[in-house]
Amino acid sequence: MKKSLLYISLLSAAMVFNTGCKKELLEQASPDKLTSDNFWTSRDRALTGLAAAYSRIESFAGWDNFVEARSCREYYREDYVEPGADAYNYSWWMEIYNYSYNSGNYAIDLLWRDNYRGINFTNQVLENVSMMTDKQIDDASKKMILAEARFLRAYYYFKLITNFEKVIIRDKVPNGEADLPKAPSTRPEVWDMIIADLKAAEPDLPLRSERAATELGRATKGAAQAYLGKALIYRAGEDKANANTYFTEASAWLKKVIDSKQYSLVPNYLSMFNGTTANTTESVFELQQTMDESNGAYYKSYLSDWMAASELGGYGEIYGAPRLLTEMLKEGKVATDGLYDHRVYNTVFFNDDYFNDAANPRVYGYTYGKVFENNTIAFRKWIPASLDKLGNANAINIPIIRYADVKLLYAEAQNAIGVTATAMAEINDVRARSAMPPLNLTNTADVFKQLVHERVMEFTLEGSRFYDLRRWGLLTQQMQEAGRTFTLDKSYYPLPLKETLNNPLAQ
Repeated sequence: MKKSLLYISLLSAAMVFNTGCKKELLEQASPDKLTSDNFWTSRDRALTGLAAAYSRIESFAGWDNFVEARSCREYYREDYVEPGADAYNYSWWMEIYNYSYNSGNYAIDLLWRDNYRGINFTNQVLENVSMMTDKQIDDASKKMILAEARFLRAYYYFKLITNFEKVIIRDKVPNGEADLPKAPSTRPEVWDMIIADLKAAEPDLPLRSERAATELGRATKGAAQAYLGKALIYRAGEDKANANTYFTEASAWLKKVIDSKQYSLVPNYLSMFNGTTANTTESVFELQQTMDESNGAYYKSYLSDWMAASELGGYGEIYGAPRLLTEMLKEGKVATDGLYDHRVYNTVFFNDDYFNDAANPRVYGYTYGKVFENNTIAFRKWIPASLDKLGNANAINIPIIRYADVKLLYAEAQNAIGVTATAMAEINDVRARSAMPPLNLTNTADVFKQLVHERVMEFTLEGSRFYDLRRWGLLTQQMQEAGRTFTLDKSYYPLPLKETLNNPLAQ
């Protein structure tokens, strides 16, 4: 959905709310002015509306939304990270890290705003495309666009319900100011909506292999199935009384992704995070970036500079905590080539013979000792393969949900309902990619402990850890062990101050 920002801005301006004001008889509408009444007239216009709906994925709109606000929200809440020196200059970042934020925090406000803007765009697509005639759009395109909009609405609500304890359901375009005040819904109501939207979207979405190269990044059947599995597993974490039912249904949806044969684990793990590959066979749903600036487009970012250690020339805003390395190295050098689990080398630079090999210097052509001091743990994910690209905007796609996540979520669901053999088969398949030997665990508690470890190895700095700990009931324990100031009331973000001020029913 690589449309120009100018085009999307034009669309956003064109989709105005109908206030219902009566016009004077002599007042004529300008025939060349785009409005919500005359915009939705062709397949191309519908696709442009859909592009606007995609535009808010992961808050990828502007420096502060994506690079700063998203990074501190997604990464600083993990118990395995430490902020760099420069981070202390930004109080709203450190409020996230220290769990001292309140409803006025800027990062929290942006998270709420961006996802509701995405929801507004998807609602406009759903309402207007559904009313387009056969002369305006063919039936196949109409079904697919509506399915994608439903998927996107579910995605945006998933982001909201996993971050905010209270969420307001807005499932239609406001028809006037009277529609704006609205109270939060119950969490079961929001989960029901997410799951219903995904189930409604799934049949009309194409398989990954049916997407043209120009459409990579758009929703597929596999993406809807994967998010159904993920949503049900997250819901199981909240509703312990019905957890078994959710795990069973999640297993069925995740198995559809696996059985589709549309996806596979890529051999080069690091390539998914340093810009050398994009939309691999492991990608189930992925945020698109590009260096192409045709027609005024700008879909690249300075995230790499935010992530890179200052010793490498980055801003040095985030580093790994010692306890991260302890967890990642705890199995020892048991890989088939005598090394540690290969994922540790692909996730962080650390003081080890692997990075201090003078014959094969692996820190951008240098040894670790030439670059770092004091046993620094520097992240390797989200920084470019070539050092000379730091200091510039880069187009590194972000896999939002990967096939490895599908397999480990499926393993978790299977283990939860007592099918440990299937769970271990999936775990071992994921381990094999990193040259790790298979394990033969049969006790559900032991399998769960291994799953906790595998998710650290696979998904560090991919926005998973905090949410995993919360749904497992381990958040308080792990934050205490990390020496973080955390209380249970910080498990979710509060309703943003702007929402409570502007919406009298948002309490």
